[in-house]
Formats: sequence, C-alpha cells, structure tokens
Amino acid sequence: MHLCCITRCLNSLYDFAQQLTNSVPYPEETANIKTLFWSTVIATWLLSFVRQSGRRNFSIVDRIWPLFPLSLLTQWIYDSDVLAYPKGELSVQAKAAQCKAFVGSLLVVVWGIRLCYNSIRRGDYAVGAEDYRWAVVRTAISRRLPECSALQCVVWELFNLVFISFYQLALLYLISVPLRLLVQYPEFVQNSTGNMAADGWSITEVLLALLMALLLVTEAIADQQMYNFQMRKRQGQLSRSDAGFVHSGLWKYSRHPNVACEQAFWAALCVFCAQATGTDLGSTDNMWLLAGPVLLAMLMWGSVQLTESISKRKYPLYKAYQLQTSRLIPWKPWSNAKLINQAHTKL
Repeated sequence: MHLCCITRCLNSLYDFAQQLTNSVPYPEETANIKTLFWSTVIATWLLSFVRQSGRRNFSIVDRIWPLFPLSLLTQWIYDSDVLAYPKGELSVQAKAAQCKAFVGSLLVVVWGIRLCYNSIRRGDYAVGAEDYRWAVVRTAISRRLPECSALQCVVWELFNLVFISFYQLALLYLISVPLRLLVQYPEFVQNSTGNMAADGWSITEVLLALLMALLLVTEAIADQQMYNFQMRKRQGQLSRSDAGFVHSGLWKYSRHPNVACEQAFWAALCVFCAQATGTDLGSTDNMWLLAGPVLLAMLMWGSVQLTESISKRKYPLYKAYQLQTSRLIPWKPWSNAKLINQAHTKL
C-alpha cells in the first residue's frame, strides 16, 4: 500500500517535471539534459526528507555540487558524436576545436575531482553531515515570520524546494552551459561549409587556459592550508596567535582566497568557451551565457556575508582581521597605521 502511494507520488512529480520541461524556454537544450536537470531537482528535494542521524539533512545539493557539472558535461559529450566518437577524417579546423574542447573539459573534470576529494576528507559526505549555515538560515527565516509553526514549516519547505534544490542546480547548469558550446563546436565546424575561424590557438585562449589552471592550483593550496589549520585545531595544537581562524598563507592576503578562485575560474571558463567558439558575449543573443558567473558571484557574496557574521560572533579578533585583510581579491594587508589614519579621516 505504501509502495503504491510512493510510486503514484513519484509519477506525479515526474509528470510535473515534464510539464516544466515543456513550458520553460531552454537555449536549444536536449531532452536528456532537461530530464537530468529536473530529475536531480526532484531527487535532491525528496532526499532532504530522509532522516540522517535522527534528523533531516539539507546539504544534499552541497554533496553533488562537484558532481552535477560533470554529469552535464558527460551528457553533452555523449550528445556530440564528433567529440566522443569521431567519425571519418576530421578537418584541421575541427581537430583544433576538438583540442580546445578537450582542454576545457579536462579543466572542469579536474575541478570536480579536486573539490569532491576536498569534501570527502572534510567529512561532508558522512551520514548526517550538514553545512552548519543551513541551521542559521532556518533560524533567521523563522525569526522574520509570525510565531506560527505551520507557517514557518511551509515557508522553509518552499525555500528548500525553490532555493536549495532548484536555484542552486539551475546555477550549476548556468555556469556549466558554456561547455556545451565548446564540446559541440567541433561537430559544427566539421559539418560547416563556410569559412571558419583561423586554425590553432590564439594568445587569448592560451592565456585563459593557463589562468584557469593557475586558479585551480591556487584554490587547492588555499583549501589545503584551511584543512591543515582545521586538523591542528581538532588536535588542540593551536596557539593564542592563531586566534581560532586561519589567517596565514594565502589567507593573509584574502579572507576567502578559495572563493575568489572559484568565481574567477568559472568566469574565465565562460570567456574561454566564447573565444574558442567565436561567440560574441557582447551580443544581446549571447549575454545570457554571463548569467552563470554573475549569479555565482552574487550567491557566494551572500554566503561569505553569512559566514563572516558567524565568525565575528565566534572569534573576538575576526573583526580586526576583516579590517586588515581584503575580502576576496588578494591584496597586501593594511597596516595598523593606515587603519588609524582611515578612521581619523572618517571622523
């Protein structure tokens, strides 16, 4: 009986997802990608109702964050016969486009594997593990509503479905979608009868590829420094000078160097894909490709705001760290004298 009810519920949700698929305009997206997206939205929402360690867990999307772009990439590669299974002799231009597609795809695969590895060693995939900030967000939402438990539950479930499941996965799609242009471009070049762009790599494309690789390395170093600090903290090896939070290494020049690298990586990837496919991002028809990096920056800005508000309450010296250290863009720390002069200027 219960199984039949669950089956009917899943069928209804799937029909609803199909209606959404048919009603929402997509930029020439395949049915496979639409199904992958909506099934993932529904699955992550339903999994949030499954209790882990005696309570619900709202970090389901957090766990698949490194994996969803790789799933999209895999499907786009599968849909692009020229990239996945070259048929016949490719033209010189198609081979050059294929090489750029391989490099761009490889960088994203490295991004996903590294981020997944970092999440695993931090324990993010452990049963019951949840980002501590979701509890803070839920409390903040409840405080802004009348003292009615039913209303608070309804609002939170809407937030869970719309923001945690749908919006975050939509954002992951938007930051990944320039890859679709990149992996499908070799097939377009191969089948095109007109004149295509010049063969080989341009200086801009080479610099963007090197920049993305550098950003991945820098983000890995920042995460490693944070991991080392947290391990020392768990083992009780911190001294008073550590202040309870990491502020050395790359963290001396930026309060969130990993976040800065993450934002810059996806922005650089978007520009790289546009350059490699001859797509004009300044054109009205193509400006939607910039939505991913822009929305990612907005989301991470809010995430950083929340994280720092918690850190200020937890660590007395964090406010001084904020005054001396750049928020995102790495910069030389401000001296005490400069801070004092700036304070006098504002008086």
